[in-house]
Amino acid sequence: MKIGVFLCTCVKTSNINFREVKKGIDAEVVEIHDELCQEEGLAYIIDDIRRKELDTILIGCTSKKRIFEEVIENMGLKSDDLILLNLREHCGWVHVAEDATEKASRLIKAAIHRTKTRPKSEKFSIAVGYDVLVVGETPIGIKIAKDLSRFANVRLQTENLRCLAALDDIDVHLGSVKSVRGKMGDFSIEITKNPIDQEKCISCGLCEGVCVKHAIQPSMVYSISDLCDKCGACVDVCPTGAIDLEEKHEVIKAGQIVAMDPNWAYTRQAGVHVLDVGSNDPLEVYKSAQSAVLDTISNLGEIEKQKALDLNLDNCAAGKSEIIGCELCEVACPYDAIIREGDRVVFNEVACQGCGVCSAVCPISLPQLREYSDGMIHSQMEILLGKVKKELDPKVLLFACLECGPSTLDAVGRKKLQYSAVLPLFVPCIAAVSEAHILRAFDLGADGVVLLECGNHPNQIEGDGSAIQFANLALDAFNLGERVKAIQGDIDEPETFVKSLMDFIQDLDSSPLKKEAPIKLDKTAKRYAILGLVQGLSMKTGVSPTRIEENTKLPFATISISEKCTICNTCMSMCPMGAIVKRENKINFVYGYCIACGLCERSCPEEALKLKRTLDFAKLVDLKEETIAQSEFVRCVKCGKAFVTRATLDKTSGILRSMGGTGEFSMEERMELLKYCEDCRPVIALEKLLARIGADK
Repeated sequence: MKIGVFLCTCVKTSNINFREVKKGIDAEVVEIHDELCQEEGLAYIIDDIRRKELDTILIGCTSKKRIFEEVIENMGLKSDDLILLNLREHCGWVHVAEDATEKASRLIKAAIHRTKTRPKSEKFSIAVGYDVLVVGETPIGIKIAKDLSRFANVRLQTENLRCLAALDDIDVHLGSVKSVRGKMGDFSIEITKNPIDQEKCISCGLCEGVCVKHAIQPSMVYSISDLCDKCGACVDVCPTGAIDLEEKHEVIKAGQIVAMDPNWAYTRQAGVHVLDVGSNDPLEVYKSAQSAVLDTISNLGEIEKQKALDLNLDNCAAGKSEIIGCELCEVACPYDAIIREGDRVVFNEVACQGCGVCSAVCPISLPQLREYSDGMIHSQMEILLGKVKKELDPKVLLFACLECGPSTLDAVGRKKLQYSAVLPLFVPCIAAVSEAHILRAFDLGADGVVLLECGNHPNQIEGDGSAIQFANLALDAFNLGERVKAIQGDIDEPETFVKSLMDFIQDLDSSPLKKEAPIKLDKTAKRYAILGLVQGLSMKTGVSPTRIEENTKLPFATISISEKCTICNTCMSMCPMGAIVKRENKINFVYGYCIACGLCERSCPEEALKLKRTLDFAKLVDLKEETIAQSEFVRCVKCGKAFVTRATLDKTSGILRSMGGTGEFSMEERMELLKYCEDCRPVIALEKLLARIGADK
């Protein structure tokens, strides 16, 4: 890979010392220009691409993306070969020179490393087709249906029709949506049909006049609401026989759905475009409609989609042996891309939007974002937070989503609002940030961590059971105080964001962890990373934590086992993490490995095992095995071998007593045979039979 780095001083208006930045960049070409986006600067880029045979271009300039995209396209490069860093608004216009220079250097190094190490993209094809269903008859819905009908086969579903003439040849389906199944290209929408047949109805109003419940709604075609008690009066007076109160359904097939309802209760996966028609701002409604139309048109026919996830579900705790276990990812997925089939979860790649929430909530990181895996995020943090001679003070990491994060910082930069040089790490969605990522930031020397919230992505970062809650609990358990905060981003009010950020930073003291070297993480999968990082906190602070949180939603639990346990292998065989271990006549438990999936509790044949959600930091630091159940071994009366636990023998004895004496042996003889091991028992039984035969002779 040959990378060319082109930096712009924006006519020397930036506080960045670009000559200092240039010294630390490992690239084929590093050039500094005063007006990179103008004709002379663009000519330098073109010339270097040609002469140096560059295949990747990093632009440290403003957000004039289209200009640079046209240049690389004309040079035969792809959009993936262009890296844009808005160093002016994110560094040069908002920080003092020393901080702006150091921050710019770290951002460039992180971007180059990410480019060199990101996996090769994989794409797959989706046959979306040309069938589109528009749900909800409103003026804007009719306009969308008409606009789309020039490109697609459009149908309109509505509960009440007010303007039949405006729809021309578009098929109208009266009724209410009952269910939506399938995926983009293959949706099945079940409709509960309007009891009044639109073809037969002549809008005479007789039905409305006799309805004492006021359930009949007059319009171009009359419809009946949920107030109807099915008394039948309307059926009796209808002159055309248009009313049938028996509930009927129809299924509509569509490749895409456009819904007018901002509270759309059905799937929100790819191919479903939901409009916020409830806004009081007509311009916002219009923009939302135009966006939906363009998105729908762009998906017509056959499209290609980027593969978002790498999956290895071998140790998935979703279920086993028809028992349901962990449900975290399927509950958290905002796009209905994870569905349950029996005791397994299935990932729908077509529906997946690559937000990464499944990876963040999975205790053992089984689904991984291809381009933003745990390993990739950790390596980016190592570069951004790595120790150098000129340290930032304070050192704060800012997690932000790719869509809203840059635009928020752009807005702050355009107003030249000054703030501390926080280091941004952009991820597909803020919900992709896990507690392991946050704790690793502190292990690498951060004084604080900020998560930039936005309204366009699902939020799993705050509240009980969240990444922020666990991180702050962990830090507080080691006397470091709360150092993690979510802050709302707003491009329309950047001053509010800056004030919230600076209020948080001003309350931060320097982290004592900065003096210590980062620990080595052998595994970046979440649970193993958390264990290593929590143990690192104890080692670096010298604190033996005592904090315990009961009844938490976090995936940690303690286990208790009653005397009913027979020391069988069931719970051990069901545990996906090896948290339960059988040691001869004992059941041992390693708290730190338990992810509270519940499979052990639900599968216990004796109902002897109980799981309790508990977060115990002392047990996370000390991963010793704890004996939670044991039973003495019974030895064979002949050979002396320990062959069964007392609990198992007692259970077996009880079962035999309930069966009574049957077959060749009496009850007393059967009970006697239980005293022998599996090797001696057949021999003793045979001897008894032979002796009985001999006695009979």
